[in-house]
Amino acid sequence: MRSCLLAVGSIGNRAITTIEGISATPAGAKVQKAWLELEVIQCGYCQSGQIMSAAALLAGNSAPDDSDIDAAMAGNICRCGTYVRIRAAIKRAAAA
Repeated sequence: MRSCLLAVGSIGNRAITTIEGISATPAGAKVQKAWLELEVIQCGYCQSGQIMSAAALLAGNSAPDDSDIDAAMAGNICRCGTYVRIRAAIKRAAAA
């Protein structure tokens, strides 16, 4: 869930994973590694949201196809246009 769309009062006792803690999850660690290997990052503006969405996708779907990736990443806008590298990184993370 995107934090900008969620009232903190609705969380209750549920766990929250932030970008700072995503590497502690199996999917998050794979995504971050692939991001670095493929040099996805340019300006960094969108990277937290991109990484969180990619990790959530892989946590629920270990072998996403292009339409799964498109649906999961919808709403994350990259000002630098690194969408090709983002998709490649997600596929690399899924294969790891």
